[in-house]
Amino acid sequence: MSIIAPVKPFIKYAMEMRTHVPIVAYYCKLYAVQKGLEIIKTDTSGTDTSAAKNFLIGEMGDLENMKKQMPEGTVKADHRNNVENFVMSVFTNVDKEERQCEEITKKIAMDFNRCSHFIMLLSVFDDCYDDAWEEKRKYCMYKAGTILKALKAGQQPPRGNPADPNNTGEREVPM
Repeated sequence: MSIIAPVKPFIKYAMEMRTHVPIVAYYCKLYAVQKGLEIIKTDTSGTDTSAAKNFLIGEMGDLENMKKQMPEGTVKADHRNNVENFVMSVFTNVDKEERQCEEITKKIAMDFNRCSHFIMLLSVFDDCYDDAWEEKRKYCMYKAGTILKALKAGQQPPRGNPADPNNTGEREVPM
C-alpha cells in the first residue's frame, strides 16, 4: 500500500468535482497535498517515499493551475463559506436519504464515508473545523460502519441517530 493511500480519496474527489464545483475540488486537492506531505514527513517506517513525494509535488503544480482558474474577486473567506455550505449540504442530503429511502444499501454507507471525508476538508480553514463538525464526522463514520456491518450480517440497519431521543429507528416517509 502506498504511504499516501489515506489521501487518495481526496485526489479522486478533486478530479470528479473539478468542473462542477471547482472551489471544493481545489480544497480537496489542497487537503490531500498538505496531509500527504505531513504523512511523508512523519513517516518512520524507513520505506522509500520519493515516488509519493514526487507525485505530491506534481499535484502542487496542478493546484497552482486550479487556483488561477478560481473566480476573480473571491477571497479565502468566500471559499470557506462555499466549502462549508457544500459540506453541510452533503451531510444533510445523505442523512435525509438514509432516513427516508426504501432500503438502506452499501451506497448510503459509502455516501456517509465520503461525507466524513468532506467534513475533514474544513480543517484547511482556521477556526472552521470545530467540535460540532467533529461530532458530525464521527456520526458519519459510525453510520458507515454500522450500515456495512448490518448488511454483511444480512440485516437491515437501524435508521437515524441512535443518540437522538426522538429517533424511532423507523423509515421517515417524505412529505
